Amino acid sequence: MTKASWKYAGQWVQNLHGWGRYLLLLTALIFVSSTAFAQLTTADILGTVADSTGAIIPGANVTVLNVDTHDKRTAQSNASGDYSFNLLQPGHYSVTVQATGFKATTQTLAVEAGDRARADVHLEIGSESETVTVEALTPLLQADNATVSSTVSEAAVQDLPLNGRNFVQLVQTVPGANEGPGNGLTSGNRPDDRRQSSGFSVNGQDTTLNNYVIDGIDNNERIIGTIGVKPSVEGIQEISVQTNSYAPEAGRTAGGVVNIVTMAGSNAFHGSAYEYFRNDVLDSRNVTSPAASVPKAELRQNQFGGSI
Repeated sequence: MTKASWKYAGQWVQNLHGWGRYLLLLTALIFVSSTAFAQLTTADILGTVADSTGAIIPGANVTVLNVDTHDKRTAQSNASGDYSFNLLQPGHYSVTVQATGFKATTQTLAVEAGDRARADVHLEIGSESETVTVEALTPLLQADNATVSSTVSEAAVQDLPLNGRNFVQLVQTVPGANEGPGNGLTSGNRPDDRRQSSGFSVNGQDTTLNNYVIDGIDNNERIIGTIGVKPSVEGIQEISVQTNSYAPEAGRTAGGVVNIVTMAGSNAFHGSAYEYFRNDVLDSRNVTSPAASVPKAELRQNQFGGSI
């Protein structure tokens, strides 16, 4: 190889190393961003292991199991008796704690997106082959999380009546959230955006000051301040609405933070078939109608479909 060839080869390797550094930096940024966004769509379970007298038990084996998917994670309580599991998918979990000389204890609880659910465990002295089962509920007040939020559950998403199947109507059921003005930018009545209304006001703030997130990804339409993607109601697992004391990863807004979590599935197939039916035959006559001979306004609405 000539001297010139070696020179060009050296420059190519140097450029390659430079691109490698950029690639490494980009990968790090993506990882950090993904971790931050994931905190909006996942939950934490933490607690303290102690005996019946309140004395802490370090080194206890703690297992958390997702009841729907059977995803299992294990940890040990530290020197202070504390344990924690982070970045869990919302759902139903069982927490089993085992320690030498104590009965095994299992707690069941449900967690929602953004939760930091505390599951303290008090072990009873006895054989390790014995199991104590405790049915626990997620506390309404979470002392480990200062965010003020409300969650529209999966049952509410699927069962509450929605005119036009517009999920934004569910957000308006949250304390502090109200329907926006009919002529607002996000009302759906302007040339800017003719879609169904996504306008709502949180604690009196403008309807364009809300922050929309779907599965941890920014879902904002930046031109007029409305929502970007409106997912199908059939695909929504829950809707978490933060209205005050936002977490650092979500606090870029003066309005509310609407966090949509789509269904992640389980170990069995699920599906649905639906039809939402409205017809003037089923409607009563308006009391302000001038006479019984005046026909009722015609109404024909059939919304049907399915999911799997």
